[in-house]
Amino acid sequence: MYARLQLWASVFNCAAIMCNRQCPLHRDPRSTPEGFDIMTSVGHYCDGLMTLSNLGIQLQYNSSAMVGCSGHIVRHGVTFRGDWFVWAWFMRDNLHNFVGTPRSEYAKYKDVDWDVSVSA
Repeated sequence: MYARLQLWASVFNCAAIMCNRQCPLHRDPRSTPEGFDIMTSVGHYCDGLMTLSNLGIQLQYNSSAMVGCSGHIVRHGVTFRGDWFVWAWFMRDNLHNFVGTPRSEYAKYKDVDWDVSVSA
């Protein structure tokens, strides 16, 4: 794995691709709260809608739209009609722990009780 990590060109340590799948509202509890998830949609579809429910925001989610948010904190979901896929980039602490690399410090939240704020 060490040799592959030297070739990894992204600041994100994980990626996922979802194809033609509705995405109900959820949070990503294994993602780092400080790291933003980046989700990019591609395809031929209509009525794409991304909901960030605990922020009270709904976004038109057309093909090639890119959204960034903390998937650990923000409850999010997508609905659409047609053919599409989403490429999501995100960070996971377990991978950092596995390779002995500290968590990135580009975004920090202080004086927040994560157990209380995330379970709400």
